Amino acid sequence: MILFTHIYTKEMKNNQQNSIVIITRFKAILASLLLGAFALSFNVAVSQEAKKATSKLAFKMRLSSILTNGIRSVKANLSKMEDGKTVSVENLASPIRLYLSEVKKYDPSNGTGLISKAYINREGEGEFEFPDNFNKVTSGMHEFTFIAKLESDSLYQDVEKEVTVSDAKLTIEYNGKDSIKTATACLVEWKGKEYVPVKEGELKLCIKRAFNFLPFGPNAPSTDENGNVSGELPLDVPGNANGTLTIAARLEDHETFGTLEITKDVPWNILPKVNKEHGRTLWSQGDNAPLLLVISSLVIITVIWGTIIYLIYLLTRVKKFGKMP
Repeated sequence: MILFTHIYTKEMKNNQQNSIVIITRFKAILASLLLGAFALSFNVAVSQEAKKATSKLAFKMRLSSILTNGIRSVKANLSKMEDGKTVSVENLASPIRLYLSEVKKYDPSNGTGLISKAYINREGEGEFEFPDNFNKVTSGMHEFTFIAKLESDSLYQDVEKEVTVSDAKLTIEYNGKDSIKTATACLVEWKGKEYVPVKEGELKLCIKRAFNFLPFGPNAPSTDENGNVSGELPLDVPGNANGTLTIAARLEDHETFGTLEITKDVPWNILPKVNKEHGRTLWSQGDNAPLLLVISSLVIITVIWGTIIYLIYLLTRVKKFGKMP
């Protein structure tokens, strides 16, 4: 009896140890399966995100810095390839954010960080409006690095583009005392601790019109050793209605300074041609048509619509009488 009890106890211990081994192996297998399932789901999610990212459309962004009469701005131009042609991006839903110096939140102490954002129009262009105190805050800055960034758009890939421009200034002077009217523009840049003249700069003299610029002066304008370029104004150009002419100097798409522009209104004797008022005639515009024609048209329209309304009224009456017993 004692021997049987000893054998039975030993057998129970062996079974218990085997059960522990089996449970341990089961746990290890279960942990391996869970880990594999997690890794598989993670790989699927990553591949889906990668596929989603690669399925977005690519485009090119061009940044340009513009300084007009001392006010700086930045423009973005977006284009893409479509059927082998370069076309404008016109369906960008997300805004493009513009940063100064580095991508970070706006720092009011020095004006760096996020300074503006812009939406693109149907021509693929967007202009960034700067804070009102931008010139004041950045008055001690003589090199500007603008960073435009687009991210998390539903159709287009994320992109980041930057442009760096150096500090430069334009001035323009007018001499109209003699019979020959001349204008002189001067281009200077910041070097060291002061502004110095820029030699051989392609500085153009222009007359600003309603939608474009009319150039005048030398055919291949280039600044001299003093940063100046001069030209004679054509005397037969009509000016503005207030007796002035708007002259301008432009440096376009310079690799160091960007686009610079300055304008100035000068006194001018040739006024624009003004069309005479013809009064209420048959060949005038619609808002200046003869009163008799206007009254006749209104009477005819009133009679026609009145007749139509009266006929509808009669039809309803006939229908009502037809239902009577």
